[in-house]
Amino acid sequence: PRSGATAGSITREDQVVLTSDDLLKKLPPAWHKATVKELLQKIGHRQPLNIFCGQEIDRLQVVIILVRRTLQDLKLAIAGTIVMSTELQEALDYLYDSRVPPRWVRVSWPSPNLGLWFQEVIKRHEQLNDWILHDRPAKYWLTGFFNPQGFLTCVRQEVCRAHAKDNWSLDAMETKSEVLRLDKHEIDRGPQEGVYIFGLFLEGCSWDKNKQKVKEAAPKEMFKELPAVHVTGEAAGHGGKKKNREMKQFKCPVYKYPIRND
Repeated sequence: PRSGATAGSITREDQVVLTSDDLLKKLPPAWHKATVKELLQKIGHRQPLNIFCGQEIDRLQVVIILVRRTLQDLKLAIAGTIVMSTELQEALDYLYDSRVPPRWVRVSWPSPNLGLWFQEVIKRHEQLNDWILHDRPAKYWLTGFFNPQGFLTCVRQEVCRAHAKDNWSLDAMETKSEVLRLDKHEIDRGPQEGVYIFGLFLEGCSWDKNKQKVKEAAPKEMFKELPAVHVTGEAAGHGGKKKNREMKQFKCPVYKYPIRND
């Protein structure tokens, strides 16, 4: 049943219907499995990074289907066509407060509010869809993946395969990263080896592009986006420079979410 409303105002149910309609208009369409399979075959479905792309599409597909079903069922329940289940009532309460329903979070990622979360759904879909339609991007939004660790592993796999004649072993490879003097919008071509990534942020400090090192954060600036980063792989101790390089580099922890539990 709808809750009461004063004259000239709308009920919370009416507000949620409006929100649902808006989200349904913006929600990307679900992929057709046969189409995805065909497109991946065209760009090289056996290559590790393209296999990874297919896995990410499968996981985002689950999110898109769940969101669409929840919003459609919620509208029907508010109209009295179907029963308002406990899960739908929970979704109604969360959407009214502009929060992400717990069922959606369980198959996706945490976010402080509904607006940011939904924008990320759209951006993730755009990245993956462009990938299968137009081949690999020049740069990758690393934080737009469910499994960024798996992405980095695939990068090492591909570099290892490229050095098969050098007898490189994947188990003995290390991830090598270099912060560039370029921002993401300045990159229109990928590197000869490895990948360019963006979307990483520094907390409590900033980055000096000219000196290529960490610097003090600007006043009242807690987070600062890093420039693009070149990520590749190399054999452990390759070139006999490992020890010398370790003395000059800091192994900075990287977290997927601000809560720092993953």
